[in-house]
Amino acid sequence: MTDLGTVRRDGDLGAVRFERLYAATPEELWSAWTEPERISRWLGATLTGPIEPGAAVRLVWGPDPDSQVDLVVTELTPPHLLQWQWTIAGQPPTVLRVELSPAVGGTLLVLDHSGLPAAQFPGLSAGWHDFLDVLAGRPPAEDRWRELLPAYREQVAAL
Repeated sequence: MTDLGTVRRDGDLGAVRFERLYAATPEELWSAWTEPERISRWLGATLTGPIEPGAAVRLVWGPDPDSQVDLVVTELTPPHLLQWQWTIAGQPPTVLRVELSPAVGGTLLVLDHSGLPAAQFPGLSAGWHDFLDVLAGRPPAEDRWRELLPAYREQVAAL
C-alpha cells in the first residue's frame, strides 16, 4: 500500500491518522496487534508483558533505549479497540489508538497516533506507514521508512 497517512496539528504537537482496509477479519487483525509472536512478524519488535487493561508492556527493537517503547494499555475492547500510552525513552508520552471494524472486503483499521513531538512527527508517521504496509503483506525492507520520510516532512511543513 502507498496511501499516505493524514497529518495534523495536535496543539503544539502533531498527529497522524491512517485508514487501511485489510483482507482479514477483525479477530485476525486483533491477534496481529496483541499476540507477541504475530507482532514481531510485522512490527519487527519483541513485545514483553500482557495486553490487558492497565498493563505496562514494552516493545523492543534493540538494546539501545531509543529502540524501546514503553506502553501502558489505556483502553481495550477486543477485537475492536486498543489504545496505548506510547513512551520513547526521554520523550513525553503519546497516544496510539487502533480501531478495527468490519467492512466490505475485510476490516477497516484506523490508526491514530497523537501527541507527537515535532522532532518525531515525520519519522513516526513514515514508520507507521511502513509497518502498516508490512502488516498488509508487503515484504519488510530495511529502512523503507526513510524513502517515505520526505513525503511526510512535506505534509508537516504545509501545516
